[in-house]
Amino acid sequence: MPLLYPPRKRLNQIILVVLILLSIAIITLHHKEGEEGFLHRTQGFVTNLISPLQSGVSRVVNSFRHGWGYIFELGQLREENRQLRREVAEFRRELISLRGMERENRRLRKLVGFKEKLEYRTIPAHVIGKSPTEWQSTIIFDRGSADGVAKDMPVVVEEGLVGRVIEVASHATQVQLITDRKSGVAAQILRTGETGVVEGQIGGELGLQFIPKDSSVKKGDIIITSGLGGVFPKGVPIGKVVEVKGRTHDLYKRIKVKSVVDFSRLEEVLIITDFPLTPPFASSEGR
Repeated sequence: MPLLYPPRKRLNQIILVVLILLSIAIITLHHKEGEEGFLHRTQGFVTNLISPLQSGVSRVVNSFRHGWGYIFELGQLREENRQLRREVAEFRRELISLRGMERENRRLRKLVGFKEKLEYRTIPAHVIGKSPTEWQSTIIFDRGSADGVAKDMPVVVEEGLVGRVIEVASHATQVQLITDRKSGVAAQILRTGETGVVEGQIGGELGLQFIPKDSSVKKGDIIITSGLGGVFPKGVPIGKVVEVKGRTHDLYKRIKVKSVVDFSRLEEVLIITDFPLTPPFASSEGR
């Protein structure tokens, strides 16, 4: 029995040939007719019809494109901002470290220069701990008996007297500051030569005891170690008189002294292991 319909493949070929011939005919007609021809008018009508739609679609597509571009750029900016913040934090840490090293170098150079001026044998030491209360003014340093430190050795800085060693371990030393309420230092008023005892008081203040009420001591007088007792070398600066009081029935003046050492900033000291009888600290004032 013969087939009533051509095979599908053959049908597709026929349709293709028809479309090609139709396209050639339209192109030829379009080329031959004038601007007012049917095909030209149809083309213009269709163009005018879809142009607004095409423009709207284009705007929507462009908006989405720009929006995604903005979101992408925003993400990049945020990542760059985080990276910059990390770099700034790193630079800040490095700057703080460098400034700390610079301050330490200045202090060490100052300490070395001071050590070279002394006639004493000394051992440099660094602070590693401080007393936690106002009732006890002590500091722990990183040198001990293995370094030649012994009990009762004086401790000084360039400004003046810090205190004395009260406890010694192999590699650590506890120093009692002159501001400790149990501390007593044989002292002398540089201007008058009168001697007394500087004692520590609660709150970090100093008091000069046993100065007669008829003394001419006055505010601003320099107080130094007298050397009596042999614990501290003579002539080490202790502080300045900041207040002088006395009542008629008192035997002694009531004198407050401000230490020449800022203990809150103390980091490096010299521990005196041996000292002569001469007073290399003493000023020419009052001689």
